[in-house]
Amino acid sequence: MRKLIKVLVVCLFLSLFAGFECLAFETSCENEIAELAGMDNISTDVLTAEELSGDSEINLFGKILSFLADAFKTGTVSALQSFALIMTVVVLSSVFSAFKWTTVNPSLHIAYEFVSVLALSGVTFSIFTGVFDFVQRALEALNNFMVSLLPVVSSLYVFGGNPAASAASNSALLLFFSLISTISAKFLMPFLQIAFALCLASALPGTVNLSSVSTLVKNTTTTVLAFIFSLFGFMMYLQTTIAAAADNYTYRTVRFASGVFVPVIGSILGDATRTVFGSIGVIKSTAGAIGITVILSIVIPPIVLVVFYKLALLGSAILSRVLGCERESHFLYELNGILNVLMALVVGSAVVLIIAIAVFIKTGVSV
Repeated sequence: MRKLIKVLVVCLFLSLFAGFECLAFETSCENEIAELAGMDNISTDVLTAEELSGDSEINLFGKILSFLADAFKTGTVSALQSFALIMTVVVLSSVFSAFKWTTVNPSLHIAYEFVSVLALSGVTFSIFTGVFDFVQRALEALNNFMVSLLPVVSSLYVFGGNPAASAASNSALLLFFSLISTISAKFLMPFLQIAFALCLASALPGTVNLSSVSTLVKNTTTTVLAFIFSLFGFMMYLQTTIAAAADNYTYRTVRFASGVFVPVIGSILGDATRTVFGSIGVIKSTAGAIGITVILSIVIPPIVLVVFYKLALLGSAILSRVLGCERESHFLYELNGILNVLMALVVGSAVVLIIAIAVFIKTGVSV
């Protein structure tokens, strides 16, 4: 009699759920999830429509080579033009410095050096303003893209059973975006003006040598940026990992409860969620590949440009010393250190965001 009652209860449950539609998870459903997550709203010029939809594989190595080739072309031309402009001023300064020995008046000697350094500072400041403006626009583009990608990341986190990880990742990324926006808007140009003024004051004749102060400012800024980016990357990874562990525990608890209280249906739901989460993992990999590709397309040009400008300044400083322009050479060496701050800023931002995307791809519920 008891067995008969159990059979009747099971049949009752089956009859209740018989009216519900059973869906197999196919490629079309993957496309539907991608559309619900907002994947179709991501716009970029570096990927084709097939690559954005996931129908075509993204060759990341080939994309990097393409970005490097384009950056080398534009960066080489720009750096050579700036190098030629700086060397023109240096050569003219070297020619005019030969005339200062025609007089024994020390005041005229100082005047020659003063005018020469001021002329070189005017040229280099316009060059540095262009480089800083280019980096600033790159940071703004990086920030805008990541803000547009954040809803997609959040949706896929939630679809994959990681709501706590979504909240943790969102809070850290929004704070990081605010930091990058503040740095690009309120830090870059004031830092350029202060550091440039210190370098110029050290190079002008008859002024106090502020080389040590300039070096301290540049090294301190680079160290602080490296510390902030390292802290952000570590905290983002740790916070998201802990939240993902909580999501995993919650999912296992719900799965266990469904399997105990509703044996047949619970087993069916467990198999269905395993298939769904596997498909969401594929979509997350595609979204992560898109994010990394766009990030590299934004950060590679300023990195290559800064490297070429550093080489141009070092070459100009060496040739200036060969031509006997000691103050001009010292000034160019001091300016070269300012570009290290730009390098640290761009590379640090890219590393933190790539770590965030890597954690996003890796995080998932264990099924």
